[in-house]
Amino acid sequence: MMPHQFIETIKLADGCVFHLAYHQERVCNTFSHFFPNEKVLSLSDIIEKIPLPTQGKHKIRIVYGSECPTIEVLPYQIRSIATIKCVEADFLDYSYKFLDRTFLNNLKESAGTDEVIFVKNGKVTDSSYANIIFFDGRQWVTPSTYLLNGTCRQRLLKEGKIKEAPIHYTDIHHFEQIGFINAMLDIGELSLPISQLAN
Repeated sequence: MMPHQFIETIKLADGCVFHLAYHQERVCNTFSHFFPNEKVLSLSDIIEKIPLPTQGKHKIRIVYGSECPTIEVLPYQIRSIATIKCVEADFLDYSYKFLDRTFLNNLKESAGTDEVIFVKNGKVTDSSYANIIFFDGRQWVTPSTYLLNGTCRQRLLKEGKIKEAPIHYTDIHHFEQIGFINAMLDIGELSLPISQLAN
């Protein structure tokens, strides 16, 4: 059996590293659960050792586990989403940010759309690569039944920019827009009218 590997994707914009404390907290939680006898990886120590681009938007991609971590800095572009649908995924468990996302990607591929919303036991969770938020005309709401409690999701809740609530899949069409948030995508950067969601 291959040892577990995990991934952190950190936003770098014009030479500035964003929200590192949230990523470090997740790494600490992962080590506590999977590698309790290992020294916790310091993201800042790793990042300080590499040259960083000073212009444009990039993602710092750190893969880690019980072995030495690997790090890449890659240009970032927002992906295009034109079609999206709900997919039942009652068995999904992605409470830690594993590198291996084969099961998530397979579900997305089988849907035949650009993106999917995973529905677990009737409740809306996440998309294949981001937490999701819904706009009701007054505020953005994120499902309380997430698969992964992402760093951007945690931060936006703490800042009071989004609210949390249980959302049944039959409630989706009461909203006006669906948005995607993750370490690389802040609120308002990628959203679609709810009419683009396939039945």
